[in-house]
Amino acid sequence: RSALRLAASVFLALMGAAYSHAQETSSVTLPEIEIRTLANLILQGAGKSDCKPGECSILVANFTLPSGATSPLGMQLADAFSNELASQQKAIQVIERSRFHMYLEQERIPATLLNSEKAIRWLGKQLGATAVLSGTTEDLGASVRVQVTLRSREKERTGPVEAFSFPDPDSNTDLNPIDSFPKTVPSSNPSSIPLVLRAGVGGVTSPGCSYCPQPNYTNPAREAKFNGTVLLQVTVSAAESTVESKVVRGVPFGLNEAAMNAIRDWKFNPARREGEPVTCMVTIEATFRLH
Repeated sequence: RSALRLAASVFLALMGAAYSHAQETSSVTLPEIEIRTLANLILQGAGKSDCKPGECSILVANFTLPSGATSPLGMQLADAFSNELASQQKAIQVIERSRFHMYLEQERIPATLLNSEKAIRWLGKQLGATAVLSGTTEDLGASVRVQVTLRSREKERTGPVEAFSFPDPDSNTDLNPIDSFPKTVPSSNPSSIPLVLRAGVGGVTSPGCSYCPQPNYTNPAREAKFNGTVLLQVTVSAAESTVESKVVRGVPFGLNEAAMNAIRDWKFNPARREGEPVTCMVTIEATFRLH
């Protein structure tokens, strides 16, 4: 049992900034020979990461910058390695990259929060992978340095770091960090409930908590000693209860679900307009901290 004490603070925040994100793509010509050679080396050493033909499935995560953020080039490299691994070794399943993107879109977890061994292993487990391939990209000026590692999902077992560099004098744009899940509520993400009002707009007051117990920490988050904040868009009814909640910006280790489970049972002092209770939409931050 962990000696760390749990404290989860939750508060209401009004945020009205709109956000529009267009998917960025990279147009860099990748070095096919280097990728093919490195993928072969990864597969040869896969046994060190508990990945054996016929008993292994690999998840390829987006490659990241030194900051932990991903980039258009990082996603392009991940796609290329995923395809190459699948073509070289039919006895090892490579999880489709579309499943990876769909999961991140559902959970809305920024790349920077997955930039640790425990987080990347947790992600692999969620998608049914036996091992996870992660990589980094570093701008060296006129070239890009790429490093790749295969990790076991369950055990602290990691294969050797494999690397190569390739010339790319115009890589600045392709290595710009991408933040797919900002800290503001997208204007294109309305409530499914018709005619719902937004707190703080048009004379609508914000609802207040009358019974708001703290969300529970999950065991994976406790083991990783993870601190973070889940940002949710919540619709609160005039009858003082939560009727809908959506993750706007999430975190790993199952804390999104923990936050939504807690908020589902919350009771509120309803928002009001001209003195009358109304159903409204509000942004809620659920902050998890271990002390």
